[in-house]
Amino acid sequence: MRLSPERPAARLLRFFVEGLLLLSLKGSLRGVYLRGEVPPGPLVLAMNHHGFYDGHLVWFLGKLRGKPVSLLVAEENLKAFPVLALAGALEAPRVREALRRLGRGEWVAVFPEGEMRYPGPLGPLRPGARWLAERARVPLLPVACRVVLRGFEHPEAFLWAGRPLSPGEDLGEALGGLLARLDALLAQTHPREVPEGFREVLKGRRSLEERVRPLVEALRRV
Repeated sequence: MRLSPERPAARLLRFFVEGLLLLSLKGSLRGVYLRGEVPPGPLVLAMNHHGFYDGHLVWFLGKLRGKPVSLLVAEENLKAFPVLALAGALEAPRVREALRRLGRGEWVAVFPEGEMRYPGPLGPLRPGARWLAERARVPLLPVACRVVLRGFEHPEAFLWAGRPLSPGEDLGEALGGLLARLDALLAQTHPREVPEGFREVLKGRRSLEERVRPLVEALRRV
């Protein structure tokens, strides 16, 4: 049985679930960094999928832009965790509902590889994201994502929003190229520095030495 988001209890539960999602990001990651701009209107967001936090980050991008976002997920995942529907998850076969939400000006997000893959080059893409954008007549936004452990105690998330595409443009080329550029930029950036062009949009958990440093510096001044 689906949970109706219109019921008062469901709305309260949604705020609770979204609060947990935010706490999970802030408590597990050192920070979330974004490069590029996300357009204000309805769109189909297409992101590579390589880790646990990808769905959290899709939700956070929507919150950052003030847009409801529906992430298409496998039916078995939503059956196992039906409460995720309150945070915007939608069974992948419910394409008519996805189109209705796009028509209301919302976002629909897709992992076009169709599965979680080991971090590396973009895998083969399924046609769903392009089909949705074409049918809804909305832009297709490629977003490259990496969650990596670099020079700090906790991993960092990097999101690179590309240029919005028309449905006829090649999503694989755009997203694959963006992901390759992100990997190259991370490889050439000092592990304790923010890569060029990125800005911190969520401050998370700092390393032990970062938390202790102010105390050490204060003691030195005594």
